[in-house]
Amino acid sequence: MAELFHLDTFFLFLAALLAIFNPLYGLPVFLSLTAGYTTAERRRVALVATLAVTIIAMLSVLVGEEILAIFGIDIPSFRIAGGLIVLGIGMTMLNAGDRPPGDQAAASEGQERKQSIAVVPLAIPLTIGPGTIATTIVFAHTLSDPAEIVTLGSAVLIACAIVGVGLYFGDTISRILGDTMISVLTRIMAIILVAVAIEMMLTGAFEAFDAHFPDWAPKPPSEATK
Repeated sequence: MAELFHLDTFFLFLAALLAIFNPLYGLPVFLSLTAGYTTAERRRVALVATLAVTIIAMLSVLVGEEILAIFGIDIPSFRIAGGLIVLGIGMTMLNAGDRPPGDQAAASEGQERKQSIAVVPLAIPLTIGPGTIATTIVFAHTLSDPAEIVTLGSAVLIACAIVGVGLYFGDTISRILGDTMISVLTRIMAIILVAVAIEMMLTGAFEAFDAHFPDWAPKPPSEATK
């Protein structure tokens, strides 16, 4: 079982997913988009959005690397690019009082098209976007295929379940926590996200350097004398 499930990778990936998904960060927009909905309608939107997020995240685990291969993109480059995206998301969450302009535009679009807000913009891009997909593909690259499905798939299902619960009971959670507590928790998640992004970029940079300059590291004395 140890070969199929990597506990350290599971917890790191789960923390990254929860930091990116962050149901508390999306609660105000969710409540705004569903203003005027009945409780049953709001919960139906939450269930559809959760299902869409789960499907997209699992597809990233299963075929993300294959998609990169089609475009000829190597993992170190994608790791650096993904880290930059995740870093941007984390910094926005950490510093901004309001949602970023892209999210605000998506929310406005959702207000105009309430019949489809569960998938667009609630699931895409407000909950799962480039940062999530990049993080998923990068973590998948570190594991073999069976371990990838078991380890990352488990983390995806748990993270999506937490997101679903957060949206399903969004109005209750928002009322209990209040705006101040939601803001504090969002910034804590942002710090975790920034840390994950920095690790992704550093790892990608070293991998890219090794790939382009394989002889840069000094050889051990035993090999240098051969």
